[in-house]
Amino acid sequence: MHTLLAGESQPFATSSYAIFVAEIASTLNENLLVHRALSEARNNHERLALLGQRLESLRTTLFRQTMFAEFELGIHERAEKGEALTGEALSAAYLELVRRYTGHDQGICNVPELYGDEWSFVPHFYYDFYVYQYATSLIASTALSKAILDDEARGGTAARDRTLALLSAGGSDFPGNLLAQAGVDLTTSAPFRAAMQEMNAVMTQIEAILPAPPAK
Repeated sequence: MHTLLAGESQPFATSSYAIFVAEIASTLNENLLVHRALSEARNNHERLALLGQRLESLRTTLFRQTMFAEFELGIHERAEKGEALTGEALSAAYLELVRRYTGHDQGICNVPELYGDEWSFVPHFYYDFYVYQYATSLIASTALSKAILDDEARGGTAARDRTLALLSAGGSDFPGNLLAQAGVDLTTSAPFRAAMQEMNAVMTQIEAILPAPPAK
């Protein structure tokens, strides 16, 4: 949809959109779809499946892709210093990151050494910076989705129209300016806080469905 709308609305020179907003259309669609599916779920089994999928998507995108971006930055910093990019060195660096992100040293999650080799089959690490935009785009699309659904509940379409204008804008302006015009200011922490609120809301809904754990 992003490519279609930008191509129809922009001349060739500005029809390509920046990496910073590249995943907004797809993640926005996923968000709206899961909210629609939850509203039509027939039982708690269906709701748990949908909520679990949504929670995993938020976890892997907001946290795991951010970890990937930090690892990718580290690869380039090592190269700039003239350090050898050996498999052993990269595996050790990756393992340290995974353990730090998952609380291994605090006993929260045990991460075996084998996980240090995971970096080797992530294709994004073999070309220019990309993975960070999964997180930024999801944060932006989560804010857009909430605005669209809130407007819809009031019978309005302003947020939807702003989002379609964003997708139609292609590369006609800087990504931050285009997002601000759509109602999302990524120079502040507000969109990130909104994404965390949605993640917490999903967990609250899951906990409301699951039986209470037995008393210790």
